[in-house]
Amino acid sequence: LLAAYDHQKKGETAVSRDYEIPKGERVGVGFWGAGRGYLSHHLTMDKGALTNYQILTPSTINASPMDPFGQAGPYEEAVMNTPIIERFAKPDDFKGIDILRTIRSFDPCMPCTTHMYAGDVTVVREVNTCACALDEEHDAVPAGALG
Repeated sequence: LLAAYDHQKKGETAVSRDYEIPKGERVGVGFWGAGRGYLSHHLTMDKGALTNYQILTPSTINASPMDPFGQAGPYEEAVMNTPIIERFAKPDDFKGIDILRTIRSFDPCMPCTTHMYAGDVTVVREVNTCACALDEEHDAVPAGALG
């Protein structure tokens, strides 16, 4: 921060540099370590324009399902054999707070959404785990509308 202040006192206030976008086909990737795991950005370009851009976040990787070799994803593995200390009188009263605590220990940054195909309708149920989206609408949309 002090170095930035010194630059500002000298009148050096530029916050970016000129950059020429490469022409032709290009592939780029960047990795960064984060508290939840690694973060990566992947892109492809053609003729100076992005043709594909994908971000893999630590939360997405941690929430991955079982792989083709039967290895459980990190969240799934963490909740296996989680002791249930929650008290409930009947099964309908079960809230799953112990399982939720286990998942929350990863500090996930994502809403939990389930997409379920039921004949000609896709049912979407979303439960937000953070305040990034407060919409509690649960919609049924025609099959294929989600891509």
